[in-house]
Amino acid sequence: MENSQTANSEDSSKEVGMISNAHHKFIVIGPQTEDLLREAELLGNNAEIVYSVDNVNQWDIESNSIEADLVVIECTTVFPETVQIIKEKTRAVGASMAIVIYHYTQQTARGMMARARLITPLRAPIDTQDLKYVCEADLAMATIRNTPIEMIEYDENDETTQPSETSQIPERKYSDKTLNRLSKISTSIDCECPHHMAALLKSLNAFEEYCKMCESRNEEDVVLHSLLYSKTAHARSIMENALTVLADVENIDLNDE
Repeated sequence: MENSQTANSEDSSKEVGMISNAHHKFIVIGPQTEDLLREAELLGNNAEIVYSVDNVNQWDIESNSIEADLVVIECTTVFPETVQIIKEKTRAVGASMAIVIYHYTQQTARGMMARARLITPLRAPIDTQDLKYVCEADLAMATIRNTPIEMIEYDENDETTQPSETSQIPERKYSDKTLNRLSKISTSIDCECPHHMAALLKSLNAFEEYCKMCESRNEEDVVLHSLLYSKTAHARSIMENALTVLADVENIDLNDE
């Protein structure tokens, strides 16, 4: 596999499964990762691979000034030092998240991935549909972050498009401690939906807090960040309610210990 590659327009025009109207850039790590993305129909006219290597150690951020929206990594083994490398390199390329598909890991490394806001850990083997859902959720957040305010459509009848002072921000139902515990719990669902839900809620919580901080620090973009803060909070609340239903079905205790 070549160390870097840009999707050919002729090949990409044949792909299906457009993520959105935004153009997304992937960095893929692992000899089979690109195939996984293609099987999940995540590549196409609006999504391309901008850099690809076989393993994390070959990922060169010094001589390549490449930026990406999302990093997708497949690792046979993940150690604590691997997690640290992934976090540092993901920040360096400006990606919103690194999805790490792992086969074997240690308890310490598993805990580090569960706590890391930049990492969505997925235990292999993973269904392509599950991978698609997780990637699209992370890319949606990247799109929101990168969308200029003049391109956002406002609905005057939707109270969540108004500044957060005049709209009701739903309180969080589940703490970081609960989500971290959920991300490591054993379930009867083969697709590991509880784990994916925990990872998605952690991402939404992080972005909600980010928007809240930006709203208070940057007066010029206060309207934009008020909108993003409110919309993200309501999206988080919807997913929390879905998690409550899932927990009831799986008989999972979501109360803080």
